[in-house]
Amino acid sequence: MQQAKILIESGFGWSEYKEEWGDFWLKGYCYGPQKMASVARNIAKMAEEEAYKKIDNYLNDLDGHFSLVINTEKIWFAAVDRIRSVPLFFVERSNEVLITDQPEKLIGWLSADELRLNKDAETVMRMSGYCSGSDTLLGGLVQIQSGEYIVHAKNTGLINRLYYSYSPYSKDKDQKDLEDNLTVTTLSILQKIIDSVDERMIVIPLSGGYDSRVVASGLAHLGYKNIKCFSYGIKNNHESAISQLVAKKLGFPWKFVELSHQVVREDYFSEEHADYLKFSNTFASVQVEHEYSAVRLLKFSGWIPDDAIFINGMSGDFLTGSHIPKVLQETENKLGVSERRLQILNALFDRHYSLWKVLKTQQNKDLVFKKIWEEIEGEVKGLPNNQEDDFGLYEFSEFKNRQTKYVITVQRIYEFFGYDWRLPLWDNQYLDFWIEVSLKHKVNRKLFVETMKRQNWGNVWSAEYPSSYVTPKWIAKIRFIFKIFFFFFGKKMWKAFDRRIFYYWTETLCKLGVVPYRQVLLDKNGYRNAVSWLVEKYAERVRNNLSLYRNSND
Repeated sequence: MQQAKILIESGFGWSEYKEEWGDFWLKGYCYGPQKMASVARNIAKMAEEEAYKKIDNYLNDLDGHFSLVINTEKIWFAAVDRIRSVPLFFVERSNEVLITDQPEKLIGWLSADELRLNKDAETVMRMSGYCSGSDTLLGGLVQIQSGEYIVHAKNTGLINRLYYSYSPYSKDKDQKDLEDNLTVTTLSILQKIIDSVDERMIVIPLSGGYDSRVVASGLAHLGYKNIKCFSYGIKNNHESAISQLVAKKLGFPWKFVELSHQVVREDYFSEEHADYLKFSNTFASVQVEHEYSAVRLLKFSGWIPDDAIFINGMSGDFLTGSHIPKVLQETENKLGVSERRLQILNALFDRHYSLWKVLKTQQNKDLVFKKIWEEIEGEVKGLPNNQEDDFGLYEFSEFKNRQTKYVITVQRIYEFFGYDWRLPLWDNQYLDFWIEVSLKHKVNRKLFVETMKRQNWGNVWSAEYPSSYVTPKWIAKIRFIFKIFFFFFGKKMWKAFDRRIFYYWTETLCKLGVVPYRQVLLDKNGYRNAVSWLVEKYAERVRNNLSLYRNSND
């Protein structure tokens, strides 16, 4: 039997428990009366009996966000929740398996071969920001994907099982019934949070959009008072103006955290941020950076207590239909199997694998298409019978990769600075609701927006808000003059010029501060956004460190 070496330390939300029957490690939270010690014991018993279907059902029904590792004399086991909110990684050898939450802890244990760079994974990451499937940048390191667990019992080798898959499909339901169910579901989720936080302060990163607004207004509607909201970015930006109005109407204290390119740059290259990068490094995705400076400055200000709980609006826009590309919304023209397949793959490629134009070669496109379709065929068995449900494969792939490998990493920022968190719009009830909502109710977030406007919690859904505008004002005036001139050259040329010359200054969160303006201005490789540069810096850091790792381990 392979032995398990568990490289998880208490801290950053992890707790280790030693019981008579074995040891287990836990991070996260679960709702309901069941204690996690009994959850771990129940899973251990099922694993000893090799009752894997029972484990599938048991994990799927666990209501919360967590990672769990169990080690007994007879079995070892490791699982992440449906959305991989707390990632886990392993290295399999003939006689042992190394399991950790922070891959950097494994470096001293790995051989030169295990530390080899996975070049295909690096290519995919540089194009998207994350690795595909279970790949990581290290040849010997494997990530446990969303809704998966690994287990080793006495009579088996290592088994990797999928217990949950998010693959939306259309279910014919009445609009009114959907609105009623969405309202009840949303309030139920928020009430669970209220019951779980023990009157601690809730802190909401409140943008000008709908997702954080539904969290704030829903909590206000349920009567929870101990809430503070904040916004951040360039001074007087459009998103923060709306955020302040929403918070004021709800009666919640609000704070603006001003950012600049200098603040973002100094943070990114600081020693404290280097510690954050080590803590949050997964070798599977670049880290989300946009809240790092804001949370650090909030903590330094003393405006929120150390036991505060952060609740953001991720990933409401994705679940409610905002990301479905236009080409998959138009289903009047019936297509053949190969045309449908190509349409889905192209939509995913154009949206999520285009961080650098220079990398959009046919060879790289073939690589991405192969990995995406292998995952679709392996997990959801290819195309659905109904062409209208093709959007479900798009959402499946984004969920499995971008959402649960890259977007979810913002939670590491809260943990690094010592805060707990909740994810209401990633709740199991929300997943179970939206997986059955048809395309017609998801396009332009129709069901979600109409429902929330009718409910109008806190009267923040019917209020008038400022129209979008460009900040800072000095660049807005210059930009407007150039835009008039480009009227004669067309929108395409204007967009390219705008991105090269002005985007650095008009991007409200200052995310491009990690690179000098000159570098953006002279770019010839076709960057898409700030993540393009962050990925290049991350990939370069990994490549440079791998040779050091290998030499030190020889």
